[in-house]
Amino acid sequence: MKTIIIEKNKNYFRRIAIILLMIFVLCGLVIFLRYPSEHTYFLLPTKNAVIIFSIVGIITCALIIFLLIKSVFRKDIFLRIDEQGIFNGFFLYSKKLIKWEEISKIETIKYNYNNYIAIFLKETPNNEKGISSLFFKINEKSMGTPYIITSGDLDCSFDELERLILESFNQSKQIKN
Repeated sequence: MKTIIIEKNKNYFRRIAIILLMIFVLCGLVIFLRYPSEHTYFLLPTKNAVIIFSIVGIITCALIIFLLIKSVFRKDIFLRIDEQGIFNGFFLYSKKLIKWEEISKIETIKYNYNNYIAIFLKETPNNEKGISSLFFKINEKSMGTPYIITSGDLDCSFDELERLILESFNQSKQIKN
C-alpha cells in the first residue's frame, strides 16, 4: 500500500471572513453587556436576560475565534493514509492515528446537508479532556462516531477523498486476510 498525504487547503479567505464576523459580533455583545437596559425587547425582556445572552455569546464567539485561529496557524495539519492506518492532523482529539485493525467499518454519511466520512471503531473510549471531550461526545451522539473526516479543509474533493480512504481500507482488509 502506498502512502497518500493530503495537505490542508491553503485558501484562508473563508476562515478569515468568519473570524472578522465573530470579532464584529463580539463587539456588539460587549456593547449589550455594558448597557443591558438599553437592549431589552420582547426576546430579551429583562436586563438579566441581556446579560446572560451577552456572556454566553462572548464565550461562544471567543471559542470559535480561538479554534479558527488555531487552524489557520498550525503547520503540521495533513491527512496521511498508509499501511498503519489513517493519520488525521485535523482531529481535535489526542488520538490522531487510527490503525486499520481498530476500524470496524467506514461509511459516507450526510449530516446537515454536508458529506462526511465516518470511521467506526471497534471500541471508542473517550480519553479526551476539556473542550475536546465535549466535541467527542457531541459527534458520537449526533453522527454515531466521533471520528469524522470532511474534505472542507483538505486540498481535494470529497469524491476523491472517499475513493482514497475506501480503497485503502479495502486493501488493508485484503492484506490482513
